Amino acid sequence: MNTDRLIDMLSAELEAVGNGRLGKTLILALVTGGAIAFALMLVTVGPRPNLESAARIEWIAVKLLFALSVIGTGALLLNRSMRPGLEDGTNWPLVFFPFLAALAVALAVLLGQPQAWAAMLRGATTISSIRCMLLIVFFAAIPMAAVIYALRRGAPTRLKLGGGIAGIVGGGIGAAAYAFNCTSDTIPFIAIWYSAAILICAVIGSQLGPRVLRW
Repeated sequence: MNTDRLIDMLSAELEAVGNGRLGKTLILALVTGGAIAFALMLVTVGPRPNLESAARIEWIAVKLLFALSVIGTGALLLNRSMRPGLEDGTNWPLVFFPFLAALAVALAVLLGQPQAWAAMLRGATTISSIRCMLLIVFFAAIPMAAVIYALRRGAPTRLKLGGGIAGIVGGGIGAAAYAFNCTSDTIPFIAIWYSAAILICAVIGSQLGPRVLRW
């Protein structure tokens, strides 16, 4: 049997992977990663005190809105990146829209209260920003790994880009988990330090992508 005949026989048995299966794999990775990140938050730092307060619930909702917008935008792009041929027509810069929107709102808040810049950017304590970034990256580790595993079930071709967006999605999940513990309730703090932590995850993911997503 020659090589061409063998290739023809093997290719005749191939079946296309359904779009629904890849989408379900990604959703499962997001849900699993989110559950693990939330559980990790509960057993390490725990939720903030007096969580039932209406004002604190409102701020958690604001933080979750930002985190979920990051997750949702990134997940839509990742869903396309799992299928060769769809990546070229994908508007990748959309992944930055939640960050730009948050920064625009933060800038408006800062311009409206110039005397409170330092307090709004610093957060509840002098180490709030450092704590925020460390915990978000920490909570994002397992969700990022889960998302990258889901990508491997597909066939991404832009490995560095795919890994970077997987990092953004993982970072968004880490930010959502941290939102229940965070005591810094200002838009500028969320826009700057949550974004910085998520972008750190993006850098980590972009470095991992070419290594772990290679076919």
